[in-house]
Amino acid sequence: MKKIVAVCLLSPVIALAQKEIKPSVTKAESALLKGNFEEAKAIIDVTVTNNEFMVDKKGNPSKSAAKAWYLKGLIYAGIDTTKVEKVKALEANPFPIAKDAFAKAEEIDKGKSESLVNKLLFGQPIPMSKKEVDGALAQKYLERGYNVYKNEKDYKKAFADIEKVVFFVPNDTSQLMNAGVYFAPIAGEDDKAIEYINKYIAAGGKNTDAYVQLYSIYTKKKDTDSALKAAKQLTSMYPNNIDFLNFEYNIYVTTNKLPEAKALMMKRAEGDPADTESRFFLSLICKKMEQPAEARKWIEATLKINADHFDANEEMAAILSQEAKALNDQRNAIGTSKDADIKKRQDLRNQRFAKLKEIIPFAEKCVEVKPKDESSLYALQSLYDNLSAYDEAYEKKSTELKKKMKALGMEVD
Repeated sequence: MKKIVAVCLLSPVIALAQKEIKPSVTKAESALLKGNFEEAKAIIDVTVTNNEFMVDKKGNPSKSAAKAWYLKGLIYAGIDTTKVEKVKALEANPFPIAKDAFAKAEEIDKGKSESLVNKLLFGQPIPMSKKEVDGALAQKYLERGYNVYKNEKDYKKAFADIEKVVFFVPNDTSQLMNAGVYFAPIAGEDDKAIEYINKYIAAGGKNTDAYVQLYSIYTKKKDTDSALKAAKQLTSMYPNNIDFLNFEYNIYVTTNKLPEAKALMMKRAEGDPADTESRFFLSLICKKMEQPAEARKWIEATLKINADHFDANEEMAAILSQEAKALNDQRNAIGTSKDADIKKRQDLRNQRFAKLKEIIPFAEKCVEVKPKDESSLYALQSLYDNLSAYDEAYEKKSTELKKKMKALGMEVD
C-alpha cells in the first residue's frame, strides 16, 4: 500500500515534466525575471525554433521575433555569467549561442527599438534598454576577466572574457584598449592585439601605450615597416619624447637607414641643448657614414656637456688611437736609405708621440669613471707602454697601473 501512495505522489511531477512547452516570449521573460533559468531556457529554445511563432504569414519575421532572439541571447549570457553550478550545467558553451542570438535580434530589429526586454523595479517590470543590457553584461565579463587575470593567472581565459566585454561595448575605447594593449599580448594573441588596437585608434583613442604596444608587437614580428609607422606616429604626437625618438632611431639603425637616423638625432639634439645622448648617437652615425670630422665634432659636443660621459671618452680615445696608428703605419712604410726619409720618419714619430699624448685625458677619464672596467684598464696600460718608448716617465705610470690591475685579479705581463 505504501508503494502505491508513493507512485501517486510522483504522478503530478511526471505529468508536469511531460507537459508540452509552448512558444511564448512573455513566459520566457517572466521565468528569467524570477531567476528560473531552466524554465526560461526551455521556453525560449522552443520559441525560436517554432516557425509559426517566428515568421508571419508573408514570410517575414514576426513582431515578436526580435524580442525572442534577444531574450535567448540574454538567457544564455546569464547562464554564461552565473556562479550557480546548477544553472551553469544547463549549457556547456553558452556564449557563442548568446552571441548568435543577439546578432539575429539586431538583424531583425535594425536598431529601431531602444528596448526589447524588461527588468524589475520594486517588483514591477519596466523596459530595460539595450544599452543597459550591454553595460550590465560587459561589467559582468569585465569583473570576471580581471579576477581570472589577477587571481588565476590564466591569461588566455581572461582575454576570452575581455573579448566578450568588447562584443557588448564595441566602441568603448577603454575596453578596446584593455583588449588590445593589455590582455591580448599577455595571452600571446598578437594578431588580435593589433586588431583591437587599430579599432581603438579608429574609435578616437589616443593613449600612447597603444602605439608603444603596436611598435613592440611589430618589432617582435620583424615587420619593420609597420613598426616604423607606429614609431613615427608617436614621434609626431610627442616630438620631444626621447623614448619615442629612440624607437624610430633603432629601426633606422637596424635597417641601415643612416641618413634618416642622423636627421632624427639632429632633430632631437636641436630640441634639447643639454641632451648628451643624441649628440653621442650622432657621432656614431657619422662614423658609420664615414664622416670622421663630423663624428669627432659630435663627440666633442657630448663631452662639452658632460666630461664624464664614459662612452664618449672611450670613443674619442679610439678615434685618436686610430689616428696614431695611421701615423705609425705611414712611418713604417718609409725607408731609411735617404736623409730625407730619415727626417720624415722622425717627424712622423714626433707626431705619433703628440697624438698618443692627446689620448691620455680620455683614456684616464674612462678609468676614473669606471675604475674596474677591464677593457679601459688594459687600454690605458697599453697607452702608457707605448708612451714609455718616448718618455721614461710613463714607465712608472704603467708599473703603478699594473699593480692596481693585479689587485683586481687581472692578468698583466
